[in-house]
Amino acid sequence: MTLFKLYWIFFKIGFFTYGGGYAMIPLLQEELVRRYQLITAADFGNIMAIAQVTPGPVGINAATYIGYNYGGVTGALVGTAGLMVPSLVIISIVVHFVKAFENSLAVKGMLAGIRPAVLGMIAAAVLFFAEMSVFTAPLPVNWLMSHLSGGGAAKPAFGICWPGAVIFVVALVASRWFKIPATWILVLSAVLGVILFGLLG
Repeated sequence: MTLFKLYWIFFKIGFFTYGGGYAMIPLLQEELVRRYQLITAADFGNIMAIAQVTPGPVGINAATYIGYNYGGVTGALVGTAGLMVPSLVIISIVVHFVKAFENSLAVKGMLAGIRPAVLGMIAAAVLFFAEMSVFTAPLPVNWLMSHLSGGGAAKPAFGICWPGAVIFVVALVASRWFKIPATWILVLSAVLGVILFGLLG
């Protein structure tokens, strides 16, 4: 893996991301796990988890970590720069022309079209993490589609990871109904993880 290739991978991710760090997760997964196989799916999930409890955006943390793995400090700087440069350039252009196009129907339509796509990408990230933490295997979507169309594909092994499901419900309730800050939810989840996965699992 050359430094230029590393830069190009993260440049593409940074260039085509719209909607923040969570919308970037499917792109990171596609490029780093599936296409270039720089890390495994499990390692990717761990990086995303660590990125939640360390300072900085998810994408920047991932670029820095993977860059460091492949090129030391120089690789970390190259990966981080690759992710940041497109955003810096694009936002500079947008700020310069925002007044001229703020009432443009085309721009408003474009943004209105992108918003649902961002939601879909975030939902894809949610399903990816659900398959790694709440369920014991990938969701049997392919089997379901084959079954509905009359195919005979065998149903894959599938189940619920109860410790992960418990932590998910606790985090959801703490965030949605008790309005506990995200920092404390992460700390609580880590403690529950030690207990449920480490001591009891």
